[in-house]
Amino acid sequence: MAAFESMTSLKFEELQVLAEMTEIAVSARSALELAESTLNLLSRTFGASSGVLHVTDPSLAAPFAFPVGLPENDVTAIKDWCSRHTERGLAHAKTQAVTMELAGNRPLQLCPLDPDQALTGFLGLTMAELPPEPLMSQLLRLLSRSLSNLLARQAMEAQIHRLNTYLNVSSMVAQSLALKDVLEAVLSLSMDAVSAEAASVLILDHEKQNLRFYALEGAGKPVLPGVMFPADRGIAGAILQSLQPEVINDVQSDPRFYGKIDETAQFVTRNMVVVPLVAGEEKIGVLEVLNKGEKRGFTEEDRQLLQFIAEEIAFAIRDAIIFEWVVNSYCKQRQGLDTCKGCKRPLGSWTPCAKYREEAGILG
Repeated sequence: MAAFESMTSLKFEELQVLAEMTEIAVSARSALELAESTLNLLSRTFGASSGVLHVTDPSLAAPFAFPVGLPENDVTAIKDWCSRHTERGLAHAKTQAVTMELAGNRPLQLCPLDPDQALTGFLGLTMAELPPEPLMSQLLRLLSRSLSNLLARQAMEAQIHRLNTYLNVSSMVAQSLALKDVLEAVLSLSMDAVSAEAASVLILDHEKQNLRFYALEGAGKPVLPGVMFPADRGIAGAILQSLQPEVINDVQSDPRFYGKIDETAQFVTRNMVVVPLVAGEEKIGVLEVLNKGEKRGFTEEDRQLLQFIAEEIAFAIRDAIIFEWVVNSYCKQRQGLDTCKGCKRPLGSWTPCAKYREEAGILG
């Protein structure tokens, strides 16, 4: 009822603004698009020279801040102010706009978003006086609900994408294909799923003393395959020892970082997810995914997805190692180097060939 009464008190010009805002809210396909269109509308209509939308939501790894026409030093100050006030819970309160003074004594009017929504945040406009309260109330309510819906949809789409990635990986690993080719395809899928620049699988040698780059995608692919380093060195070595996956979003400051690999690959590692590869109780190696394209770095959701993928490929690698032993100790020695000819399960498979299984009494 209060919302209806607020609507009836609006002037015709204000209703036109609200109608245009409604069209923006319906057509926006992302939070960035909604923020930019909203700020441009309010700047054009009410003469605000610049503005900002700052949002905190459980689905976001970090606060979302979209500025229009503001210098970087102002944006940094606004982010700090909004973060402090959001943490204090003021964004939930139905309070009037708060004026923040920017450099050069410019006033920024910060309006709390609709407190009835799950997200919290502020819409800021650089103007001495805000539009009439009934109009601003309706605009903020519409903006808040549209943002909530967009963020919820994006979170759902991200979950679906992660699930599809895992299902694709699981299907690929189940195929009887060359292991290295499969791993490289898996790494490519993993990079796409978490918006990363590079990824690699490192495998322990037979003596369990060294880690060797086995499969790679990204910048290091031309130079790192076969490169080895002690299994107790670097972040990879530490993760293999602890058997606990980690998200490291400031790699260069991590004392465990082993910079020699970056020098060899002529690559700068900014952030990474590292997951141990373990098949049952056997240590196999490490999965590394490097340099997320977004400034906020890798998230716990990224780690969870990569952990599921690591479980799949760890067993695939172990099975390949077992099969290699079977080939070398049985097929090639007892049946000759050409034993694959005409076999239903050739040496490229990951499971013992038909002849071996038949003689061992395990062929169904």
